[in-house]
This record gives sequence, structure tokens and C-alpha cells, in this order.
Amino acid sequence: MKKISLFIFIFLIIASFAFSKDVLFAYQGDSNTKSVAVIGTFNDWSATADIMTNTFGNIWMKTINLPDGVYYYDFLVDGQIITDPANPKTVPNDKGGYYSLIVVGNYTLPTGKLGSGIIHKNYIHFDQNSFEYLDPASTKTIYFSFETLHDDVDGATLDVNGSMYSMKKIVMNQYTDIFRSEFHPTSTSFYYKFLLQNGTTKIEIGSSGIATSSDFFFFDFASPTVRILSVPKWSQGAVVYEIFPERFWDGNPSNNPPGTLPWGGTPTNTDFFGGDLRGIIDHLDYLKSLDINELYTTPIFEAPSNHKYDTQNYMEIDPHFGTLKTFEELSGDLSKDDIHWILDGVFNHTGTQFFAFQNLLKYQQNSPYKDWYFVLKYPVIEMPGYYRTFQDYASLPKLNVMNPDVQKYLKGVIDYWTSKGISGWRIDSANVIANQFLVDLYGWIHEVKPDSLDVAEIWTNASQWFDEGAFNSVMNYLFQSAAYNFIIYGSGAKAFVNNTNSYLNTYPPQLWNSLWNLIDSQDTPRALTVANGDLNKMMALVGLQMTFPGAPMIYYGDEIGMTGGNDPLNRSCMIWDKSKWNMKLFDWYKLLINIHETNPALRYGNYLPIVMDKDILGFERTYEGQTLYVFINGGSTVQKVSTPLYGKFENLVDEKMIDGSESALNLTMQPYQVMILEMIK
Repeated sequence: MKKISLFIFIFLIIASFAFSKDVLFAYQGDSNTKSVAVIGTFNDWSATADIMTNTFGNIWMKTINLPDGVYYYDFLVDGQIITDPANPKTVPNDKGGYYSLIVVGNYTLPTGKLGSGIIHKNYIHFDQNSFEYLDPASTKTIYFSFETLHDDVDGATLDVNGSMYSMKKIVMNQYTDIFRSEFHPTSTSFYYKFLLQNGTTKIEIGSSGIATSSDFFFFDFASPTVRILSVPKWSQGAVVYEIFPERFWDGNPSNNPPGTLPWGGTPTNTDFFGGDLRGIIDHLDYLKSLDINELYTTPIFEAPSNHKYDTQNYMEIDPHFGTLKTFEELSGDLSKDDIHWILDGVFNHTGTQFFAFQNLLKYQQNSPYKDWYFVLKYPVIEMPGYYRTFQDYASLPKLNVMNPDVQKYLKGVIDYWTSKGISGWRIDSANVIANQFLVDLYGWIHEVKPDSLDVAEIWTNASQWFDEGAFNSVMNYLFQSAAYNFIIYGSGAKAFVNNTNSYLNTYPPQLWNSLWNLIDSQDTPRALTVANGDLNKMMALVGLQMTFPGAPMIYYGDEIGMTGGNDPLNRSCMIWDKSKWNMKLFDWYKLLINIHETNPALRYGNYLPIVMDKDILGFERTYEGQTLYVFINGGSTVQKVSTPLYGKFENLVDEKMIDGSESALNLTMQPYQVMILEMIK
């Protein structure tokens, strides 16, 4: 009966969208929900303008009077943006997700028409204070962008001090276009505005608004409001290797926890096999032989579990992993081998053995650390429902990262470890951490080491975090999804390009080559398992990963053919017996990594799709005079494809020559074949 009543309630809410200007927004929370706001185009996406009230049964409500029109909105639930689950009307938000949509009154969205002489100014958006629209990548490169209604503008020009620069049109979806220009300033300050044209109609976007004529904006790198979002050169196109330390190698059996099992057994959530930092040191020659540029280790700080995401002490290396001396030895050895070490920062939550939570359990309301957490009721006991947690795990109480004392403590953690030679942090569960804290965290990291990488664990589109300057890279699960759909599930080349464009076109371009392009991780089944053991599909995935814009990330053991389903089966012990390796796959990894490392176009280059013919994907990578053409057959049949290329080419994969000098280059590609072509001059 309760379910039926809720359905009727939701139906009335949706129906009110079309018939009333007093729009009732409602969100069904749970006992852990602390705050809800409705954000949208009607309040300029303000997090504070329309706070909702918890009325009954954890249903949060807010009534807003809205004029006739079309509006996009979402709910902001405890700092996390959520599409309205009760409203089936949605539109893509250009960030890999959706906005909820409401229509108030009898209103129809206008349609743009090229050459019509009509420009709908209300649908033009530019914000000089957002990285989304004004993106300084360095003092030498700035990306300017603005949005329009789809097909509403024939062309646009960036006007800088009277000099004109053309802008590229990017079609985002059926509603929105973006115009973008890559500008290289020759001075630290300048004036700029945008010129738009549709037919004979011309308008300008400037400091005095959107009009037939508008004043110039002023830009000055010396302004305190100007922030540069950059990535270190070493991170661009780097080959990243992820290690789950407990399962890489037991280098020091004397520090093993009680009950440690023999190496190589079937893993469970609670087993220990003795892997440690000494085990990584013992196999640095192996990592070096793979030409690894970055090492990412899952958490290494003191914690009772095998995964260490339940931190007990952020200031100590877990004793079963080693000591501070072991850490410093590994850090120094990695530095000598020019391998950059990224630590895992678990700041959304602690473990229950963390000193502040233990004090809370002991002293309850009188604990000086009670505000370090989100207590729901006293007396606090270690059970769900008494405090906010990560994903309902009572063992992972959520930290109040906006508490000044918590921030002081965590800044000390960042300062201490960043100063010990590491090159950056991967931030766990970033999507459920307060955005302002993440922006501050980015600042703390770069204060200690300006040339740092700050990587978000975000499984969806991360553009809103990039726009706020909270990160300069992300674990790119969107690439994984697009690659799986293309190669494992056969979605076709066009779908792959559309899926990857959906994030590339919303991310700052200077970050593209530093995105961690993974095909699996400690939180997913292994790629070879997802491919049902199909080695050809796995090799095609690796070929795509090593040539597409980004930093290819290898999960330990993938290169030798390790398999495994969901956690914990994906966290097996690394196999060091070479007789059990898949040498065909290992040699393929070595070859593709070498091609990736020795060709700057693949590490640093621009990207342009040139062929999307059924299962055949072709794209161009260009950097400082080098151009490579990558072709991948994502299908299970032999396919022929015509390309726009002319000339003689070498296939870097097999070193064979291909002649397309008489006519356009035609290729016959075997199932899941990868070709990397370079023109012979």
C-alpha cells in the first residue's frame, strides 16, 4: 500500500509540471540523508537558493513559482548531484549524464536554423569565471568556449584586440552546440569578445552583454581570479601500472599478519597472502622492463583489512606492508627509474579503528571528535543507522571534511607524504566528497609539489569537477565503457566515437592525454574475463588503450593474462611463474607499450577521428610534425574499408609496407586487428 501511495504522489508531482506555475519538487531520501536542494536553470544552479524541507517519511519538498518555459534541474543530495528519479523526462547534460526536464505552461523549445538570420540569445551561455568556458591551460594556451542552441549560429569568431581567430563548432546533442578556439596569447593581458553570425544577423558576446555591439572583456594573468588548470608533462601519455600491494609479492614474510595463506590461493574478502612494499621493490626491474612511467598503489596506510580502505592511521605505513624506511627506499628507487608514484588518498571515510572514531565511541556526546563524523543518534555503536557511512558499511564511517579540524588534520597528511617524493594522489570516492574540500585539497597538494597529478575516482563524467579546478585527471571509466561496447559487445565505431566525444568535448583539452584510460581495475572484473577469455578481443582493447588520447592504465597481471570476476576474485596474487604466463599477450603488451613510448604523437598528440565504418575505427594522432593513423577492427569478421589517405605507409605493428600512392588507401582488416600507420616520406 505504501508503494501505491508513493506512485500516486509522484504522478501528481509530474502532472503539476504541465498544469501549474507553482511547481512542487520532491525527493525521496533515506535515514542518512542530511540535506537536499533543487538546482537548475531557474536559479542558476545555485546550491543555496532553493533548499528543500524534510516533510515526512524522509520526503524532501520545495515549491517554486516558475514562469512558462522549459527548465533543466537536478537534486543536490548531501553534496552529490542526482537526476530526479521520479521524473521520466530527461535530456543529456553533455557530461555523460542527464538533466531532469520540466515544461511549465504551453512552451515549446525553439529550433535553430542555419542561415535563417535568427539567433536565440537566451540560449547563449558564456561564463568568464568557469573553466568550462575560459580555460587557461598555461600562460601560452587558453581555450575559449561558449554554448548556443543547436544550429543557431552559422559561424563564430574570437576577437582579441582586433585580431580575429576562427572558432570550431562542436555539436554536443540535438539541443546544444559549443564553439571553441585554442588561443595562444603573446602578452599577459588582452581584451576579447566573440562575434556570432547567422545569415545576415550579427551579434557579439562581451562584457556589456549579448547584443549587436558589446564591449570587450578584459583578461589578465596577474588577476587573482585567474587560475591555470594544467597537468605535468610527465603525466601526458604516461603508462600507468596499478598495484594492489597485498597481492603483488610477499617480499618480507617476517611482517606477514597471523594466518597468512600460501601465495597463489583463491582470494576472499578477508584473506591475507603477505604482499608488501618489499615485494614491489623486489620486482622493480620487471616494471622497468615494461617501460612503466607511473605507479599507482591502492592504500598503504595502516588499516586492519587486506584492501586498506578502512584507514586506522594515515601517518603510518601499514606494518604488514613495511616501515617508513621501506617506503622511502621504494620512493627513492622509483625516482631513480623515473617512475612517478601516485598514492591512494581515502579521505571520504575512515575505518572504525581510527583514533577520532574510537574517541567518539568512548565519550559519545562529550567527544571532541563528534563533529568529525555525521552522527545520526546516540549512543553511537558500530552499526548501520547510527552515523553516516560509505555505501552502508558500518566499518567505513564518513568523515565531515568541511570541519576545520578535519581539514587541518588531512592537510597535515597531504603535506607529510607529498614531501616524501611522491608525484600525486588518487582520491578515492571523489564523487561523494564535498566539492569545496576537493578544490582546497587540490591546492594543498600543489602547494607542496606544483608538478603533481591529482586523480579523481569518478565513474561518470567528471567535467563539473574539472570546471571547478578540483582535479587534473580522472580514472577514466567512461573510456572503459566505450571500449567494451565497441570491442567486446560490438556497438560499432560510430558509437565509440560518440561515447568518447561525450566526455572529451566537455573536458579541458589540456587534460586529455593525462586521463587514466583503464580497461579494468581493483573494483571491476578483469578485462580478459569480461571478454570471455577471447585473446583477440583483449589484444584489440590493449591496442585501443595504447593509441587513444590518455594515459593507458594497466592493472597488475593483465599483461600476463590474469583473469578474475568481481571483487575479491579480481584481486588474485600476481603470477611470477613465467610458464603460466600468456606469452602472446605479454609480448603484445610489450610491443604496444614500446610503440606508445617511442612515438610522441601517441603520448602528446592531437586526436581526430577519420573513419567510422561499421566496426572499423580510424583516427589520427598528430604532434610536432609526426602524424600516425590508427585503425582498429572492433568486429568478428574480415572487413574492408576505404580511407582518406594517400601515399606509402609503414604499419608499426608488423613493420610491413602498405601502398596507397595510386589511389586512396584501402585496407582489409582481420577480426580485431590493430594497425598503426606512419607515412613513408
